[in-house]
Amino acid sequence: MITPPPLSPIEVMTNLVGALIVIPIVCGFVIKAPKWVVLGFLVVLFGFADSTWGQVETQSGNIYSRGVGMFYFSLLNLVLLTAGLALFIKRIANPYGPQLAPPMTKYFAAFVFMLAGHVVVGLMVGKDLDVILGLNGFFNVLNMFIFMFLVISAFEKDRDMTTLILMILSIAVVRGVFGGVRYFLFDGDDANPYRNFEGLNIKIYFFDISDNYVAALAAFCSAWLLTTPQVKLNIFTKVLLLGVVALEVAAVALSFRRSSLIGLGLMFVFLFLRLPGRRKLFFAIAAAALLAVVASVFFQHRLQFNTASGGGILQSLIYDIAPSRGSIKDNRFYELYAAAQSMDGHWLFGRGTWGTFTGDRELLAYHGDDFGFVHSGFGHLILKSGLFGAGLFIAMLCAFISFYLRHRKSVFGNASLLADAGFAGFLFWIPTLLIGTPIIEFRTMLLFGLTLALPFVAVGLQHAQVRTYQMRTQYAVA
Repeated sequence: MITPPPLSPIEVMTNLVGALIVIPIVCGFVIKAPKWVVLGFLVVLFGFADSTWGQVETQSGNIYSRGVGMFYFSLLNLVLLTAGLALFIKRIANPYGPQLAPPMTKYFAAFVFMLAGHVVVGLMVGKDLDVILGLNGFFNVLNMFIFMFLVISAFEKDRDMTTLILMILSIAVVRGVFGGVRYFLFDGDDANPYRNFEGLNIKIYFFDISDNYVAALAAFCSAWLLTTPQVKLNIFTKVLLLGVVALEVAAVALSFRRSSLIGLGLMFVFLFLRLPGRRKLFFAIAAAALLAVVASVFFQHRLQFNTASGGGILQSLIYDIAPSRGSIKDNRFYELYAAAQSMDGHWLFGRGTWGTFTGDRELLAYHGDDFGFVHSGFGHLILKSGLFGAGLFIAMLCAFISFYLRHRKSVFGNASLLADAGFAGFLFWIPTLLIGTPIIEFRTMLLFGLTLALPFVAVGLQHAQVRTYQMRTQYAVA
């Protein structure tokens, strides 16, 4: 993680004054109109990249790190925490209001309790509080929960679902067009480790995995609308949605991220399984043709560099984890092996949010001097919080899956789209949770929180519609 340079006195005063102005406004909006707070977050999360890995000249900071030189957290993170506190106050003032994802609340409480324990132990062993609460630990898991609860509380009416869907599609299209102009007319994303670090002669659409998620989510929602029998579309809307699918799939394919391409494939397999029988054939033919084009482009532009002549697409996809690569030191998973070697005596509760691992510095040169994270979301949680913390996280994911499977047949229309989009988004994140670094990325974890929130939003709004209909019917009869 790159630490921004210290702020000048003028910047300190500007940030302080801004905080004093923004915090009361955020509290007021969360209490009275939380939808606008969430939509504001979505504009930022969908529209601005966070990753700087791969840049030749690293930027001094971005919207996600602004204020870190003055506070423990960025200004955007402080706004999120303030919104979470306001939501908590609102719940205390109205304890009989709609419940906010009861299956997930106990896991949030468990992570808060676990972090409190790490704070106590960390201070006892002489660690600084900003290190204990740093994003290299698991604080972003709490950020994820807070944003998930905020999203669930923000959308209370049927038209809110339409607003959310249109918001997702419109911002994703704008972001996709921006990336396309940059890719086809200029040099692509400047955060390009394949060219800048590995010397490969390729340019990329988006390197940030969150940009790939935004594109994949928009592609899924558009494909869902095109294929579902629940929605009747005119020809203009169909052509527009087909264009969105083509744009967003191209964005993922030309980003050359294996995890995002596999995630997109899982999303469309899920959509195929959700379709009624007669629509499966049409979708399978269209998806197979699209997959053939994407695989060809992906192989020609990046994967051909990953294997010797004669290797196929599958071999080049697993070039760095194939058994034929010899010892563990020649394998991508050496990092996890080294981290596991450093866990002796710490498997149950981890090495603490401040914990690090050791290994061959030459093989792990891409880490720089920061050995406080590993390329696996689950592995990172084990390093920091042990099997206990990773088990809590997995149990939370199981609760999410159980909730979706239990309610998916009871929702319809826009609610069905949101619920399916949430589960499909979860499938997209699985490869990143296995081999990526989502836990230490603020933007990624908030978008993951959005993913987890969508089925709860859908079910809550569907139940609200049923209650409203029943009340109107009873009133009419009376």
